[in-house]
Parts: sequence; C-alpha cells; structure tokens
Amino acid sequence: MDKRLLKENKIHGDPLFPLQIYFRDSVCIENILDCHWHDEMEFLMVIEGKAMFQVETSYYEVNAGEAVFVNSGEIHAAYRIEDFSCTYTAFVFNTSILCNNDYDLLQEKYFDPLIKRQCSIPVHIKGTDAWEKKVLSLISEITEKCTVKPEAYEIFIKSYIFNIFAEIFSNNKISLSSNTNGKDNYKLERLKTVLSYIYDNYNKKITINELASIINMSEGHFCRFFKQMMRKTPIEYLNYYRICEARKELHSSDKKIFLIAMDSGFDNFGYFINMFKRYVNCTPSEYRKMNTEG
Repeated sequence: MDKRLLKENKIHGDPLFPLQIYFRDSVCIENILDCHWHDEMEFLMVIEGKAMFQVETSYYEVNAGEAVFVNSGEIHAAYRIEDFSCTYTAFVFNTSILCNNDYDLLQEKYFDPLIKRQCSIPVHIKGTDAWEKKVLSLISEITEKCTVKPEAYEIFIKSYIFNIFAEIFSNNKISLSSNTNGKDNYKLERLKTVLSYIYDNYNKKITINELASIINMSEGHFCRFFKQMMRKTPIEYLNYYRICEARKELHSSDKKIFLIAMDSGFDNFGYFINMFKRYVNCTPSEYRKMNTEG
C-alpha cells in the first residue's frame, strides 16, 4: 500500500518551530474536512456551529466551544450535520515539539506511549470538567498567540502545549498498556488502501469490483465495509471526491467546465452537473462566478 497518496504532505509551520494554526469556515460542500492523515498531532476546536468529526472509526458531534484531539497517523474527517454551519480552528504540531534531543523521563513515561498508541487520551474535549475547560482555554491561548505573535510567543505556545498534556494526563487514568484494537487497525489499513487508490485514479473509470478486489473482498462485503467506515457508499464517495477536485479546478483555472468534468472522471456532462448541484448546492458556472467576482 502506498500510504503517501492518502497522507497529507503539507509542511506545518517552520522546520525550527513546526506548528501551525488554521482557520476554517464551513463551505457549501458536504464534507467540512476531507478524510486524511498526517504524522503531526492536532487539536480541532469548533468556534461556531457544530459538525460531526471522525477520528479513526469513531464519530463525535462537536459543538461550539468543544474540541477533538487527533493523534499522529490517525485518519480524521469532519462532516456537516444537517444544515448547520461550522467554523473551527485546527492547531497542528509536530511531535518533535514534545521531545528533547536527549531521551528523557517525559518522553519515556508519557509521549512515546502516546505517539506509539500504547496509551490513549480523551478524543472529545467538551468542557464539562475543570480540566477540560483548562485545556480548551489553553487551545484558545495558543490560537491567539499564533495569530498576534507577541514577543516570545514561541515560548508561551510550547509551554501551553505541555500544560495541555499535563492537564490531560493528571486528570485521567491513562493506561500505558496497549489499548490498540487490532481489528480496527486492520480495517483502517484496508480503508487507507482503498482511499489511496481512489485518490490516485479518480479521473479514470473505477468500478466497485475493482475497489473490492484491491482488498480481496466480495462486492457486497466491500460495499457494507465502506459504508460503515465512510458513511457513504463507494460510488457516493467517488462522486463526492471527483466534485471536490472539480471545485479546485473551477477555482484555480479558466478551463472549460466540460473539460473539467472529463478530467475529474465524469464521462457524462449532465451527470456531472447533477452531482455538482447535489454536493455544492449550485451549478459549476455559478460556483466559478462566485469565486471569481471581486
């Protein structure tokens, strides 16, 4: 399996200070955050509205003022809940920030087991308990410092990151024995294989049988497996991903819409228009006009 096709390869922040804050407003398309993974850890905090966040095989309805934690290497995504909008921040940081040049007690006792998934910490941080409120406050402080960048903000931010994990570890009975669910991991690896294939070949003809054969499943078993993991049928997800790629082309190029449809894997222009309206709530020409005005 070539995991590089599914992995996000973006560099977050500076190599000497590898972290970055992103602000995201929900757009008209169904997925608020496309399914992906990266080596960095991440805290996603909803500012307004709400959304359904997926982390590995679990789903969390996250409301304004709440956050989710994504460990290194974990598949994650976010989906619209009915007609609710969602504005959120994503705080992404390399795990090297947690480690010293010399292997120390903190790394041995807390961070290595977390990075290697030999322990787990709460994913959904709701702000119900005092420690959760403190963690959410620290995430907000990090967002502010990254935005304003006052003198010595890097020191503040690094101290806040350690404070976040201190709150989490000191207020939860974290088991350092392996909590890895082998069955779930096997399912996730198979899902990554299929998604990697879709991402690399979306502009070509892809059949259900073709996708099922990649992970040695029957078509029926594969369709049930994919729907359980992705909340969409394989065809629904393939069409959705093709529309995402078409949106990028409409936004960044002046290529004719018919050619964009073909390049995105649609061999029927009318079907492309229908799928675009389904997922984006407007026609391709209307979308291009909205994104080129001004």
